[in-house]
Amino acid sequence: MIESSVWWSPPGSPEIYTIEPSESGTSCFRFTPFEKSKQYPIVEIRGHVLACSAPLPGNIVVRTPFDRSSTDKTEHLAAVSFAISEIAAGSLDKVVVARVKSIASECSPEATFKLKCQKHPDSFVYLIDHPGCGVWCGASPELLISASDNRIETVSLAGTRVTNGKAFEEWTDKERNEQSQVTEYIKSILENHGATDMHIEPRHERRYGNLLHLETRFSCAIKGDISEIASDLHPTPAVGGRPLLEACKFIKTHERIDRAFYAGFLGVESASGSAYYVNLRAAQWMIGGVRLFAGGGIVEGSEPESEWMETEAKIDAIKATLA
Repeated sequence: MIESSVWWSPPGSPEIYTIEPSESGTSCFRFTPFEKSKQYPIVEIRGHVLACSAPLPGNIVVRTPFDRSSTDKTEHLAAVSFAISEIAAGSLDKVVVARVKSIASECSPEATFKLKCQKHPDSFVYLIDHPGCGVWCGASPELLISASDNRIETVSLAGTRVTNGKAFEEWTDKERNEQSQVTEYIKSILENHGATDMHIEPRHERRYGNLLHLETRFSCAIKGDISEIASDLHPTPAVGGRPLLEACKFIKTHERIDRAFYAGFLGVESASGSAYYVNLRAAQWMIGGVRLFAGGGIVEGSEPESEWMETEAKIDAIKATLA
């Protein structure tokens, strides 16, 4: 039987943790696909959380055959253009269109994890090896939900700008609208779960490498199962769209990639506190290469060429930490 392993580093912490598998363990690491299926089940590693060092190269044996297919530019532009026409017709308010890029590489998942921990200290950095999902590594800037003592926090993250160390024009109505849709959706889900004492911080900028996003942070009191609330929140308009059902139908029909675990959510649930993150800036390891995933939110005012360049910038941000 193939053993499962996982390592992670929480945002704002230099510490690295792992789980020692045990049926009697009180903690659980969950790795949830964008859409659950027989091919992509919810992966769980239950056991005891331990502080540890980053794994050394050679710990992981990649077994998944290399899928060399990538989304070409013409295909992505066509999907974005169709999304814009559906928004103009009133069928959608927003939809996220994603793409995948496969590159031949002998990079090490263990070395990549260590580099991501150094380069993205404010993100949730993880590395997982499990027969249910294969080998994935990522550094997500987006909290889905965290909970401690019946109080939860979550964020609305959307809108993207590439900085490259240069000044840029003010955020546009298009980007503010994109982020506001995520904010409104999250607020409604929390209220449906009986949230009280809700605090919503003013919108601000969030940096991820050479990328900037718009972020709004929430905190409130809620009683209930965090995994159930996480499942209700996911997928937020930041990775799906609005209306949700129509957006997901559009994604299935027009995206023409297999998201697998990209844009799902992952994290740790324990007696002392729990947190889940959206699986963004993610890479899947295969024999002789990696598959990199990125997407962008399409709303009124989106331009296909700009959306392509946004996904290019996100993929470049992942490539910059392959080691």
